[in-house]
Amino acid sequence: MTEKLTKVFFKPPGRSVEVTPGLSLMELISKLDLDFPSTCGGKGKCGKCRIVIEAGGEGLSPPSQSERQHLLPEEIEQGYRLACAISVPEVPLFSVRIPRVARAARPKLQVEGIEVPVTPDPVVKKYLVEVPAATLEDSRADEDKLLDALQKQHGLEGCLLDYEALKELPPAIEEDEGLVSCVLYNKSLILAVEAGDTTAQCFGFAVDIGTTKLAGFLMDLITGRQLASSSLTNPQALYGEDVMSRIAFTMNHKDGLAILQNIVVRAINDLIRDCCQQARVDSQRIYEACFVGNTCMTHLLLGVSPTSLAMFPYQPVLRKGISLRMRELPLRLSTHPNARGYVLPSIAGFVGADSVAVQLAASQLLSEKASLILDIGTNTEVVLTDKGGSMVCSCASGPAFEGMHITFGRKADSVSIDKVRINPETFEVDYKTIGGEKPAGICGSGIIDAMASMLKAGIIEPSGRMNDELTTPRVRKNAQGEAEFVLVWKDETDISSDIVVTQNDINEIQKAKAAIRAGCRLLMNQKGRTERDIDQLIIAGAFGQYIDKESARTIGMFPEIPTDRIESIGNAAGSGAKMALISQQIREQAERISQETPYYELALDSRFTEEYAQALFFPKD
Repeated sequence: MTEKLTKVFFKPPGRSVEVTPGLSLMELISKLDLDFPSTCGGKGKCGKCRIVIEAGGEGLSPPSQSERQHLLPEEIEQGYRLACAISVPEVPLFSVRIPRVARAARPKLQVEGIEVPVTPDPVVKKYLVEVPAATLEDSRADEDKLLDALQKQHGLEGCLLDYEALKELPPAIEEDEGLVSCVLYNKSLILAVEAGDTTAQCFGFAVDIGTTKLAGFLMDLITGRQLASSSLTNPQALYGEDVMSRIAFTMNHKDGLAILQNIVVRAINDLIRDCCQQARVDSQRIYEACFVGNTCMTHLLLGVSPTSLAMFPYQPVLRKGISLRMRELPLRLSTHPNARGYVLPSIAGFVGADSVAVQLAASQLLSEKASLILDIGTNTEVVLTDKGGSMVCSCASGPAFEGMHITFGRKADSVSIDKVRINPETFEVDYKTIGGEKPAGICGSGIIDAMASMLKAGIIEPSGRMNDELTTPRVRKNAQGEAEFVLVWKDETDISSDIVVTQNDINEIQKAKAAIRAGCRLLMNQKGRTERDIDQLIIAGAFGQYIDKESARTIGMFPEIPTDRIESIGNAAGSGAKMALISQQIREQAERISQETPYYELALDSRFTEEYAQALFFPKD
């Protein structure tokens, strides 16, 4: 008997597939690699995975409690459902529309960071070698002749020939009459043998594996010059926008770890191919890759269980930097088959290799007095460095600054509001989207702007309570009786709905900024410092690159440091990865940072609750 299949049609992108009924719609979206949000990893908690059923809805079960919590009755009547809550029904045709608000427009991903000059001294180098031809007088093995030539011509003694390189040796010698190029790892292990002189083509690839985005950089290992860069959103986000959701996915699904590892390796391959196409470089000439990311991201890349990071004391499985054969990954990267990989060391469970990379990149900017370095994200790492050394803590600031848990929040893309100003007399709103298009939501920098403007206009009180007694139609109560402020009227939007800031949104920002402020205060206290001692504030990451510094100060997100002493350094994690790729000395410095930077656990400080509670308030002035 032939099994009944359901034809599922997605628009956009106008793609159809036949599947067995009963398959989770979220799982199907994942298999098709559709760009789709899921903040909670399919647990029904975030309500972001909205879709509209246009045909076949009669085969679905009634809306679940989770769907009724996140969807208005009129939305359910219009066919809205949550993708995580339904399965493909047994109908001939099941047509699903992905609303614009759920689709990513052109994303704005911060790729570049501060450029730090580094003298190239990579672990992988190429040497041109003349191997003598075989004669009756010299019948030594090709291996012996190659190793002897390396010693005589380049002073390299005790080298070993990797098995894969050994297989390349005979044809390489024959093709160009004994003239070969040897790729050496750490001046001791021969990774590859190539016919002729290819020494001018020696490349590496640096990757910043962020929770939200991936950034890749093609580097010339000889000159240290960047040849190309590329970025994309992290496809693991389909299984959860935050680290904890992804850890939960690995714990709750037998093959969860393998799924998350495979999709990030595939994404890195996409970056490599894009960069090589830009620079017109053969990817087979990439002999090493360098990776940074938070502790969970590097565990997932390596296929190491991150379960221990989910429970106190949040200890990682590994801390030191690790080198590996790239072919040991489950999917082959688009590099030379014998290429090596290096993952920078981390510091603690929530202070990863990306934080070490940020410190590498910021090292030349540090003041002789005291400097604070903030890498703002779902977990914000705070580093306080002075003549007595450095100390680091991690603040659970949450994903609000990345648009999550905000009613109309979204990642930075062309239809996201990123600038907001409110007239304190009329309460009229002047806003700007990243791409100059009609807005569909608001990203992190726009949320900070909105909060600061609402505070200045008296719409928000220092306690965080919205002043619902103002005489303006923009301040109102929603269907749940919650106060909200209308940023954009629906006829100006791309989603046929008013874009509002709710009381709950304000509370989410309060919690996020309070975690950072409290972490800074306690870290300064631990090192015997006050705000007056801080000579400069360095902000890393995409969020820090685009926020208005004055708006951030207005809501009390940072210590009271003059804006002229606040410097944004962009994707410093990517910069640190590039530095470590092209310099062995930088890798040694990374290991020292990992070993010598004490981690300060805020959860063990009895003062945290009090500091956090005080930091929830907005500044009065």
